[in-house]
Amino acid sequence: MIIYLDESYDWQGIYFLLGALFVREDHDVFLSSFNNIKREEKFTKPDGSLRELKYSKINHDNHERAAVKAIQAFKAQNAYFRAVVIPQASFDLAFYGKKYEPENIKRARAYKKFAEMLIEYNTPQLADGVLFADYLSRCKGALGKGDEFIEVMKQRFLYPRDEGLSVKSKLRHISEVPSDHEKYALLQVCDVLLGSTLNGVLKIPKGPRMARKNAVTVKMKEILEFPTFDKSYWQSLEKLYIREYHERITMEDYCKRAHHKYRLWFWKPKQKA
Repeated sequence: MIIYLDESYDWQGIYFLLGALFVREDHDVFLSSFNNIKREEKFTKPDGSLRELKYSKINHDNHERAAVKAIQAFKAQNAYFRAVVIPQASFDLAFYGKKYEPENIKRARAYKKFAEMLIEYNTPQLADGVLFADYLSRCKGALGKGDEFIEVMKQRFLYPRDEGLSVKSKLRHISEVPSDHEKYALLQVCDVLLGSTLNGVLKIPKGPRMARKNAVTVKMKEILEFPTFDKSYWQSLEKLYIREYHERITMEDYCKRAHHKYRLWFWKPKQKA
């Protein structure tokens, strides 16, 4: 399995989302299909390479068509998508480190906890996975070794026993990759799914400039056959997610469960005693 991880947040500061695209099988078939879609929709540069598809830059008809086709391709492949939705007003970085520690390190630890949930609860029987993360801009700098998020993810998933965890490693490789590279272009599919999700979750007025993005979001809900983005609906399914995990079901069984293709988790902080 190959997992693509991306982040998204709105400029109003309402939500932060972390999303993961899980490609179970036939990764190269999916990748080739998506790159062919971009060629069909004239995403080719003069040198023959392909331009990047970004949800935030869906401003033209061919961008909208490419995004919708990407969602259709996702539905047809052995892949599924998960996202955690975090209300920024309820999110306190102080919980993830000491006062004197840089914000980047605390944020990386927080991202790690959310990514851990996405991976641990949604990958039954996984033992040899690969994780590719997009450039997570909020986690850069202080360690002096690149990306703090990548460092803490390696500690948790590649060397869990060093963290005092009595669990087997689910991943064999973790790295940050450029989403605009054709080899890692499925990060762009993750971006479209995640951007559409953020747009669907936000309950704010949206002007004409959002028309094509709105159309993609509506089309995604239609293609993936889920009824709503509303928090109350998805929170009602949380017990199902937990039960699946504790039952240790097989991947085959997991892929037959409700909303297997697309699921949301609305995070809420623990209530103080």
